[in-house]
Amino acid sequence: MARPATGQTPVVTFRPPPPLRKDFDAEAETAGRSRSDALIEAMHDWIKKKQRERAAAGESADPGSST
Repeated sequence: MARPATGQTPVVTFRPPPPLRKDFDAEAETAGRSRSDALIEAMHDWIKKKQRERAAAGESADPGSST
């Protein structure tokens, strides 16, 4: 049986190297942003960058992308 909908997106976890996490957290705090908000922004930026790179190389963007 599937888990009932909670109205929230699923939690994603990962383990960045400690120095990267320390620097990231410091930058997010300086900017007055939560870690989650800063990571979401970074993910959007990375996806847009990759889509631009594919477009420049003549490849089509992922049709399933929502950004």
